[in-house]
Amino acid sequence: MKNLSIIRKIILGLNYIAALWLFIAFLTPYLPADFFSFLSFNSLIFPFLVFVNILFAIYWLVKLKKYFFVSLLVLLINYGNLKALYQWSGRYTDDRDAFSVMSYNVRLFNAYHWIKRKGINVDISNLLKDQFPGILLLQEYKEDRQTDFLQYPYKHIVLKGKKRKAGLAVFSKYKIIAQGNFDFKNTYNNAVWADIVINDDTLRIYNVHLQSYKIIKPESLVEQNKTAVSNKLQKVFKEQYNQAVQVVEHAKKSPYPVVIGGDFNNTAFSAPYRILKDAKTDAFVEAGKGFGFTWRYKWLPLRIDFILPDEKNFRVLQFETLNHFRYSDHYPVKALLMFKK
Repeated sequence: MKNLSIIRKIILGLNYIAALWLFIAFLTPYLPADFFSFLSFNSLIFPFLVFVNILFAIYWLVKLKKYFFVSLLVLLINYGNLKALYQWSGRYTDDRDAFSVMSYNVRLFNAYHWIKRKGINVDISNLLKDQFPGILLLQEYKEDRQTDFLQYPYKHIVLKGKKRKAGLAVFSKYKIIAQGNFDFKNTYNNAVWADIVINDDTLRIYNVHLQSYKIIKPESLVEQNKTAVSNKLQKVFKEQYNQAVQVVEHAKKSPYPVVIGGDFNNTAFSAPYRILKDAKTDAFVEAGKGFGFTWRYKWLPLRIDFILPDEKNFRVLQFETLNHFRYSDHYPVKALLMFKK
């Protein structure tokens, strides 16, 4: 380090900070939510931290300096997280016993005209008819006269609110033999479940919508009072953590293999995801391709919508993020699953 110029010493110092920050981001999902929720913001900026550390590693490698190991080491520590961030090639296999599951936050079918174009509700309805997954999970669902789900003989819908009734819906080609829901306290967000018979097998599927941020826009992180935004984020992270625990505790009592899907409002580098994914397969990691971003607003793309089947009971044959359909602030995700025999 003595032989480095002042500029390179500054670069190395920044490199150490970036590497340490990425290491802390790796540890964050395992830290107690009540004491370290302020660190949970790392789950939202994890892709940026990876990108910065890759740049530092390349810089020192080009300069033929041993300091490239600083970022390389922390990137290797995060190898599992890197798989959740990007997949090089998807898997495309089929089987006559397979069934498809789609999850989609439809954003109230554009009821408040966030997208300045008419007919978004009809576009979404037509998209879902064309895709026609065996099991369809919708978040921010509302009754809409111009949407049509008559192709599904079975459904389970739970709406909340007085003026604006909205919530979660499960539509199924297959028979629903039991269903239920449990509300998360003091919020519109909630979770529903349904036991579904597919041929000779039965599964329990959860449609989950974890706590929303309600910051409205990403630029709020820059424009609003930093302390207020930080406090709000910490509160949301704690609520998401507690809600994820509720779902898992309920799922443990299921008499059938479980699939958890929905809008987690957090990334694959967060504590809520880690809790929900326990003993499950992330369908994107197993068979997806690319970054798989499911939510995008200007400069902030994230993967926050998931399909997580029990790893010991299901195989993931295909996974797709339908990111060419811009009918909501989310993109639909679709997985082809089959029971392991």
